[in-house]
Amino acid sequence: MSGLTFFALLVVVGICAGITSAAAGLASLISYPSLLALGLPPVIANVTSSYSTVASGYSSVFASARELRHNRKQMWLMIPVVLVGSMIGAVLLFTLPSKYFKELVPFCIGAAGIVLLFPHRPRQARPELVQNSRAFGRSRLHRALAWVGIFLVGLYAGYFNSGAGVMMLTLLTVVNSQQSFAINNALKNVTMTATNTMAAIIFFLEAGIHWNYVIPLFLGNILGGILGPIIVRHLPGRLMQIIVGIGALVLAVSLVIRNMM
Repeated sequence: MSGLTFFALLVVVGICAGITSAAAGLASLISYPSLLALGLPPVIANVTSSYSTVASGYSSVFASARELRHNRKQMWLMIPVVLVGSMIGAVLLFTLPSKYFKELVPFCIGAAGIVLLFPHRPRQARPELVQNSRAFGRSRLHRALAWVGIFLVGLYAGYFNSGAGVMMLTLLTVVNSQQSFAINNALKNVTMTATNTMAAIIFFLEAGIHWNYVIPLFLGNILGGILGPIIVRHLPGRLMQIIVGIGALVLAVSLVIRNMM
């Protein structure tokens, strides 16, 4: 494969990954298997994918401004929680054997996909919960579990980026069900951008960067990140949940098969 063809291929992969990341949190359905197919080992493929999706994260946040306008309070409360989790997760990535995340990832992604495929009907909530809610849910136990879940997804995102977006989207669909799919997707975009940025900084200090892979993926992700929220805005929320759920199951099965080979 020539250098120009290789570059163009990775740009296309980046565009597709950026769209799926911004619209569904499933960038790894595209980027991670593609990088493995191109010969990168699992940990390096994970690091490279994380670097490239930072681009789609920032462009998707910009494109999600309409949904975030009236939900800034939730956004700013979630960011520090996922950042702490991502810092711990990124450190664990370089201290634990890689076999652990290879075996863990498919089951986490598959569980998230199954949850999304079940119907989630928005429930009526008090006005203070709908607009700029300070917490998720009506009971203290519900709110505590929600914040623990957000922290754990942040930790997982720092440890292994693959499927973290769909896990956050699934969690928000359940604990923040008074909001629309588009709003929860926008909150997911913000939190995953924060975790990817933090993980990228730590990865830069701990691992080598394959710039010949990162740069074309990065460029493609910028465009894909802009297109993703626009797609979500114009499609029914339930349809998006089904698409994301099926995509998560496909990713989980493909990773299980790859682990068995």
